[in-house]
Amino acid sequence: MNKPSLKLTVLSLLCFVLVFAFYPSHTVKAATKTVPAGNVATLRSYLASARPGDIIQVSGTYNVSDGTIATSISGSSGKYITIRGTGSGATFNFTASAGNAAFHIKHNYYKLENVTINANAKSNKVLLIEASHGFITNVTGKNSLSEAIKIRKNSQYWLISNTTAQNAGLSGKFGEGFYVGDADQNWTSKPNPDKSGYITFLNCSAIKTKNDGFDFKEGTHHIKVIGGNVDFQNTVPESTVGNNGIFMRANYVQIINTTVKNNKATGQAYRTSKTTASDGVSYGNHLELKNVKASNLSGAMIYTNYSSNKLFTDYSMSGVAGGLYASGSQTATSANPSTFVEMTWSGEGGEMYGS
Repeated sequence: MNKPSLKLTVLSLLCFVLVFAFYPSHTVKAATKTVPAGNVATLRSYLASARPGDIIQVSGTYNVSDGTIATSISGSSGKYITIRGTGSGATFNFTASAGNAAFHIKHNYYKLENVTINANAKSNKVLLIEASHGFITNVTGKNSLSEAIKIRKNSQYWLISNTTAQNAGLSGKFGEGFYVGDADQNWTSKPNPDKSGYITFLNCSAIKTKNDGFDFKEGTHHIKVIGGNVDFQNTVPESTVGNNGIFMRANYVQIINTTVKNNKATGQAYRTSKTTASDGVSYGNHLELKNVKASNLSGAMIYTNYSSNKLFTDYSMSGVAGGLYASGSQTATSANPSTFVEMTWSGEGGEMYGS
């Protein structure tokens, strides 16, 4: 009988090893993991070891005394890493300093759902997003020292829905509710702009913010606010940083079916300022206001320093002391509602939601 050659034996062994290594049973699958109520350490552990497709379930109340809760690993296309409040949701109360942000999404492909984050004046921001591709759904962020929810560092493709920013700016200023990008002097990619964009805010509310309800900075682009609500609750927001409902220096912005109300300061409901930034580029182009409303304002409904933006004739206002346009404003181009076309794009937030 012929004995198999050493060469054939080694080859057979190698094939066996390769088949075993790639056999499907050794593929690590996504998991659903439940964090016991109050156990912040377990949440951090699950985030540190997360894999694409994992769902991390939270419920009840978590008192956080040891800094920011941050992501560690990216998900992937179609396999988001999800932090989900189950049942009536989860509440995170920050009881000690969390630095720049209470929650920090630093990695791509994330979902954050059904949670309340109370910064308790222990962090500058409630939620900081510096990543692309994700969904923020049914989140309440409140009591930040500065901005409540901020998206920056070229972050793109986000759908923020049914989310509330409340009581931002407890330090006295820089208290915007929803903030996209950075002012040019703060661009982290200088001399290049912060090109955060392709973001939709759907049915989101900014409540009693110290400064603008929404603020979209120069360099950012393709942003939709649909079904938005900005309610200053008859307070006087701080004026040196901004006391408007929505302030826009971005390119390609659509404000649809949105209301600004109860502002006792002299800011406007909708303010856009075309500006030339430090890179020499003019920003603040292509703004459209569709079915927008304003009520109970000490200021005017609109300020614009250019006339090529569009105000569709289905707008309405009541109790607006400053009238339709603020003193010194140019007049926007009037447009028939039947001609409106909602922006779309391929990616998160890119569907048609408001028309």
